[in-house]
Amino acid sequence: MDNHSRDAGFTLIETLVALAVLAIGSMTLMTGVERHAAGTRGLSDRVVARWVAENALAATTLGITVDPRWTVALGVEWSVTQEARPLTGSGLHAVTVQVADAAAGANASLVSLTGYLALMGAVQ
Repeated sequence: MDNHSRDAGFTLIETLVALAVLAIGSMTLMTGVERHAAGTRGLSDRVVARWVAENALAATTLGITVDPRWTVALGVEWSVTQEARPLTGSGLHAVTVQVADAAAGANASLVSLTGYLALMGAVQ
């Protein structure tokens, strides 16, 4: 038997090292995929919250009360708060709409949108 045929192939240690390197690479890839998915979900939430805020500001502009059904979008119930303050000497009110995931609480605002409207009374 010659030495060349005995040295052919991988040893058990070499195989285990190769598997360990593959496992570490796989875990790194999975971590990156999870972060990307979480970032995409966060962006999606902010886009939908912006839509809800724009709808609430449009309703205020039209002088109608925001219907509670309008604060549910893509299966999420959104908390909408509005604040109006007069801008002295301009005849305008600055109306700020803040939208948060209702499950996270009103203090966890995702979007704050301000519009300037000619209003005669307070925001409903």
